[in-house]
Amino acid sequence: MTEEVRWCDTDTGRSIIRTTRPSDATLKLLNSTIWGSRSSRYRILGLAGKLERLRDPSFFALIERGKELSVIVIDRCTKDIAGKPCDAFHFVMAATSRESRREGRAGLILDEVRRYCLETVGHPGFGFAYVEASTEFSLRLSDRIGHALEAEIPLVLFSRLWPKTSAGVQGLTRREADDMIGRLKSLYRDHALADFERSLRADEYWALKKDGQIVAGVQAEVIQWSIVEMPGLIGWFLVSIFPNLPFSKSIIDLRDLRIVRLGNIYLRPGDEKHLARLMETVLARHSSKVGLIMLDKRSPVLAGIRAYDSLGLLSGALKGSVKIRVDIAGMDDSTFECLSSQPLLVSPADVI
Repeated sequence: MTEEVRWCDTDTGRSIIRTTRPSDATLKLLNSTIWGSRSSRYRILGLAGKLERLRDPSFFALIERGKELSVIVIDRCTKDIAGKPCDAFHFVMAATSRESRREGRAGLILDEVRRYCLETVGHPGFGFAYVEASTEFSLRLSDRIGHALEAEIPLVLFSRLWPKTSAGVQGLTRREADDMIGRLKSLYRDHALADFERSLRADEYWALKKDGQIVAGVQAEVIQWSIVEMPGLIGWFLVSIFPNLPFSKSIIDLRDLRIVRLGNIYLRPGDEKHLARLMETVLARHSSKVGLIMLDKRSPVLAGIRAYDSLGLLSGALKGSVKIRVDIAGMDDSTFECLSSQPLLVSPADVI
């Protein structure tokens, strides 16, 4: 494990340490954090396993007299813009201990993280973060970094309270995975930030075949949240009343909610109607009732998903979105124009 002191102030006993693996104190702070916005709030379960999915991570910790007070996690990666690979840093998550909030410590560590990224990132390069529009803490940090552009990513839920499996759904062979990368490149040819060769995992990918041909595909990752608060009347009922009803856990358990994140979505043109059967089967295979889709609101693929099928009862309980904010370094005008004018892809490899 790499460990380096990035900054130190002997007068206050403060230091900022960068490591390539999380310390026990970092994990404790992240596990105790309630994430989300003022209206939708949750804890992340199984967070240590989630962090294992990071590609090339760095963990920055602000330490004061031996105690970790703030943590920022970033992940180095490569994204394609205009068909060319670009070096990037994903700002994954930030947390501050309860007693240190509103004391400026998060800004102190963020400034050091930004210096590190500017020193290290290739040219052209960029940094990006997914920011919930109604989360004041995330917005303050994002504003402090600055950004050259942003795009809106609706949080689209697909739900089935009693999901059923359909025939024809199966995993991919290695050869089919290589073919799927080509299909995804074609489908999303007018999008930016693709990384299909690097993010597609055959062991997590499911495809629906019709007459021996793949008509739909999704990559599935199970994430687990413990919901603390949800917006609206339906959300209030689900969080405050529903868990106390008999047999509620047999329907859905919001305190240990298994969500299937659905990424690298493939739709054969003209066969969009089959995607719902595939997603329902994937939910059933993962013992889940809820799937999460994240696509740029400008994406025609998202429009196709919304047009062909009911997304389910719980889709009405979450109407939020996140913004992907991007800051650039050493990027020429033509590359930036491509980045700013096209829908942006949310990769399954971007840990959220």
